[in-house]
Amino acid sequence: MKHLLVFIATIVVAGCVSQLDPVQFPIIDYSAELAGATPLDGNRRLILTGVYAVEDGKGRLGDSVAVRFDGLRFTIYAARNVTFVAGAGGARGDSAVFISTWRAVTGPDAGRLDLVVPAAEGGKELVDGKGNGKGLILTGVLQLGAGRETIRLRKLGQIKTRLRKFQIIAHRGGGRNSERLGRSENSIPMMMLASALGATAIEIDVHMTKERIPIVFHDPTFTARTVPSPYVIGAVENYTLLQMRLAARLVNGESIPTLREALKAVIDSTTLSFVWLDNKAPQVVDSVIIIQQEMLAYAKSKGNDIRILFGIPDDEIFQQYNRSPFKGTVPVLCELDVQKVREVDAEVWAPRFTAGTQDELVKEMQNEGREVYVWTLDDDDFIIRFLKADVFDGILTNYPTLLAALFYTRQVQP
Repeated sequence: MKHLLVFIATIVVAGCVSQLDPVQFPIIDYSAELAGATPLDGNRRLILTGVYAVEDGKGRLGDSVAVRFDGLRFTIYAARNVTFVAGAGGARGDSAVFISTWRAVTGPDAGRLDLVVPAAEGGKELVDGKGNGKGLILTGVLQLGAGRETIRLRKLGQIKTRLRKFQIIAHRGGGRNSERLGRSENSIPMMMLASALGATAIEIDVHMTKERIPIVFHDPTFTARTVPSPYVIGAVENYTLLQMRLAARLVNGESIPTLREALKAVIDSTTLSFVWLDNKAPQVVDSVIIIQQEMLAYAKSKGNDIRILFGIPDDEIFQQYNRSPFKGTVPVLCELDVQKVREVDAEVWAPRFTAGTQDELVKEMQNEGREVYVWTLDDDDFIIRFLKADVFDGILTNYPTLLAALFYTRQVQP
């Protein structure tokens, strides 16, 4: 598979996502079917990336979609239907081919989707790495049982430069347990899936074990919502890491990761550009900062410029951070008022969306050299409102697929 372009498309609806029983998101090895295909790399990424008009398949995809290639994954986002498609692809001669499967999250529908960029419709230019791809055609057949539906996409232009710098931040490592992704919130498999869902960054929650080892877990107590085991119940900090490993599994069977394990996995195996550490336990502030320093140094040694920010969500964490001997040694994200943001010299201010767009205050923070990320936006109407404000540097959401669809298809440049 190292010679193939991994293809994962995400198609979403502009509206509420149905919260049904979780399903496994399919990642299928198409090595045999794509034997002999060569990678699409270098300038080919920019040629593929852009906003496309939907010429066939509007009933499933709407009027336009965004195609994005980050070097590992080819992704498609549309503002209609909640569907995940996964597969692989590469170049064959003067054409590009993609073989994939898709699944509609709002129901049991699933099938196969084969796509091609024909030589005469932009394939040769794509394979040669020439031009900007405008007019390039992605065409194929989506199968559902005995039914077949033609899909045809025509590239209109590139995604605007301003949009490329925007952070789509996936809550709880990529999504909550209710999002039917087949991965548990705050698990390493969920973090591995996040960029395929449209995320450029993730927020993860940090709690602690009995021996004060920082772990990635959201709730202060073990319940059936997160750990369906009769052997662990009550406060998370009452259990040692060994006890958690022996008796506690997340809802989809994964183990609870330590903070060090999670960050190392993200650095080694994803293209995510940013991790927001949402600290829940004041007692481990110093330990979290030490791990943060270690992982930033590790990332640098790997040539990875990922940002890892220490999150300050409340006054208790704020006070503990101010008492820490490590204060000022790591980049910080602060959710509190702007005076406290200035007091800790946070790189990022993260206000709650219920305060409104706060345009002037956001610009004031940005003029001081800070970024501003708003949280947590899940409703399409609110997402559109905050995108239209065009002042924020990123949005935290439980629905990165929905945000990506609405965000990338907003604007296009020739």
